[in-house]
Amino acid sequence: MSDRSKARRTVIGVFFSGVDITSSLEKYLISLTYTDNDEDAADDLQIKLQDRSGIWREKWLNTAIQAAASTPSESGDTENGGNSGVPYTVSAESGLAVRSRAGEQYYQYGTLSYGDNISVNSIENGWANITYNGKNAYVSADYIQEGVSSVDSADESKTDTTSGGEPSADWEACKAMRIHANIARLNWRTDGKDDVLECGQFELDNVTLQGPPNTITIKATSLPYNATIRQTLRSKSWECYYLSGIAGEIAGKSGMGCMFLAESDPFYDRVEQYKSSDITFLKKLCNDKGLSLKASNNVIIIFDQATYEQKSPIRKIPYGQTGGYTKYSLATSENDNYALCRVSYTTNSGELITATEKAENYDPKNNSNQCLEIRQKVGTVDEAKALARKYLRLYNKFGYEGTFTFPGDPTLCAGSTVVLEGWGAFDGKYLIKQAKHSISKSGYTTQIKIQRSLTADAGGESNTDDNKLSQEEIDNIAKAVIRGEWSNGEERQKLLAEAGYDYATIQNRVNEMIYG
Repeated sequence: MSDRSKARRTVIGVFFSGVDITSSLEKYLISLTYTDNDEDAADDLQIKLQDRSGIWREKWLNTAIQAAASTPSESGDTENGGNSGVPYTVSAESGLAVRSRAGEQYYQYGTLSYGDNISVNSIENGWANITYNGKNAYVSADYIQEGVSSVDSADESKTDTTSGGEPSADWEACKAMRIHANIARLNWRTDGKDDVLECGQFELDNVTLQGPPNTITIKATSLPYNATIRQTLRSKSWECYYLSGIAGEIAGKSGMGCMFLAESDPFYDRVEQYKSSDITFLKKLCNDKGLSLKASNNVIIIFDQATYEQKSPIRKIPYGQTGGYTKYSLATSENDNYALCRVSYTTNSGELITATEKAENYDPKNNSNQCLEIRQKVGTVDEAKALARKYLRLYNKFGYEGTFTFPGDPTLCAGSTVVLEGWGAFDGKYLIKQAKHSISKSGYTTQIKIQRSLTADAGGESNTDDNKLSQEEIDNIAKAVIRGEWSNGEERQKLLAEAGYDYATIQNRVNEMIYG
């Protein structure tokens, strides 16, 4: 909560291995950019600082590592806890909300990442009391495990700076440094409520010095280039495994969580990993089965992009002044566009498994329709359909695409959908492939890259019809209302309506949650 009397503003929070260095950064900050990617790419964080006096060039490395490598007794309160409690590890793969009081309805200070080490003061009624950024806070005890997280034996050459140890000025130790960041809009609706975008956890990748004038660029990634999951080449036979099992084992070896969100879980009698990195091997398995993969916040996520495309749009983007954008670019290409994709496979017994999927813009009267023929092993017709949809996306993804820049908006995230209206041939439903959130002296902006949805229902009804919201979506919005994120009274009704939600449906669910 912010002071209602203060002007609305945007601030950042940056933590190096649990140590809050925000105040050290602010007066030197040129820009902070968080890039959220939908699939097949790691999320990344970039911090650019001016260094005219040479302070960061000469001192920042040693200072940062000293702070990160300090034991809790040396550094006092850290991001995730003080020095007097019992050590626990966050086991929630989707992240763990940190709240001001014990209960889901209370204000959320931030989010802890999978594998984070925290210090617990006490546990009562299913809630653990911790210290978070110097504040008394609570997390659900169901999603923490006693003890500190372990480091993969393949990564023992790295320094786990979150667990303490002797201070070091070694660059290899620096590269193992974990960075957390967030962007917060304070008092944005003049009601004292704050909007916080949790960027997640990253590992320091490299530092660049450029000039004149002297600037320092700190780059971090959710999947470091020097990580064994990305660099070490392995050869292994996997027998009698589901894809989720392979992914879970690979993630576990690297100290990462794994979220398997696809409905179908392919089974392998035997599959060979030959002289390839774990992440390359896993990515190929996913792509071959029509699934998508991304790494974010110390978690490997596998999902079906078609399911994401079918979600209710988070906003409409009408053409003109009401669209809310400051810049836009839209393009279409006819290169390698296919109207159909047919997947076929003949089993050892001679059975033909085949399925054909149509692109959204398929026109049966068009004699020039191109059909993409894929011959690949599949077990069922449904699996063939999923694979056909995946290949249509791969080959047609540049058919309709665009870029929009908005005033900073934390709700614009990769994997969400939007609807374009009034754009002529570009009208329709689009998937956000990338969301880039940047904050600098000139303000906070969000740039999204979008791709035309290829699902059959891509026409573009927004979530103004509450019947299109799942119960889970209604529950999530209601919980946000209870946390105070949608103001009160008439202002709440106005904000929900502007976002396309039915006020009565949401408010009824709020009342049910509070009063039973």
